[in-house]
Amino acid sequence: MKTAFMQAEGSLAERLIESLQAGEGAGGDRRGKQSAALLVVKENGSYGGYNDRYIDLRVDDHKEPVHELARLLKLHRLYFEPTLPTDIVAIEGELEKEIQILLYENGYLDRGLTELDDLLDAVQSYHLIENFDERVQKRGFIDLKVLEYMRIK
Repeated sequence: MKTAFMQAEGSLAERLIESLQAGEGAGGDRRGKQSAALLVVKENGSYGGYNDRYIDLRVDDHKEPVHELARLLKLHRLYFEPTLPTDIVAIEGELEKEIQILLYENGYLDRGLTELDDLLDAVQSYHLIENFDERVQKRGFIDLKVLEYMRIK
């Protein structure tokens, strides 16, 4: 676990997950597996800065708790990390058509609405309803990580 932690790249949370996965890969806890947790503290690190719990995730009863914890960390990063400038793309051309279809399929856009303004309103609504408040972009642009989420949902 120590070697995995030291060799892993990324944030502290990602390195801790790597360490847990290595421990599990080496045989894990002989009592079995059922739960896993990840706590990373940072001064005023919580959403809104009200406490120091920067990341506080728990899996209390799961067949693959470390795998589930890694999945939750990905979601946490998606919801709370800011957008990287390289992840901002314009909604135009084929991407505009794809987003329109994804929003239709997920109930965020009515089929009769085909104007660009309707689509951009639906993109805004999608962000707010799905809790992507931290990833809302200037009108006409979208965060690639939000788009990836839309594609798999």
